[in-house]
Amino acid sequence: AHRDWCIDELNKNNRTMEAAYDEQQSLEAKIADLEKDMEYLTKEINATTVAVADMQEQMKRASETREAENADFQQTVTDQRMTQMILKKAHDRMSQVYAMLQEEPQVGAAHVALSGNHTDPGNGPARFTKYE
Repeated sequence: AHRDWCIDELNKNNRTMEAAYDEQQSLEAKIADLEKDMEYLTKEINATTVAVADMQEQMKRASETREAENADFQQTVTDQRMTQMILKKAHDRMSQVYAMLQEEPQVGAAHVALSGNHTDPGNGPARFTKYE
């Protein structure tokens, strides 16, 4: 009876050890898979970090470019407004200077007392007669 009990306990012990070895191998395989996953994810994190840094640098450069373009645009707008003001002043001044050309011509000269008009010869100088 003691011998049967020892054989039975020995068989239980062998089954328990084999189950433990199987579990150990399964856990070691799982550990290896998880280590591979960690290595892959670490590489992915590093690549993503580099990509984010690159994108931030590109965004910074794009922002600087936009600021420079906006400054150029604002300067162009200011220049065009100044040009418009100068052209308006020149137009107004030329309108004053050449206003007499825009008016309808007056009959006679500024010295009205001597000038005639289209119906009255006025009291101007005597007319020349034909030379004979």
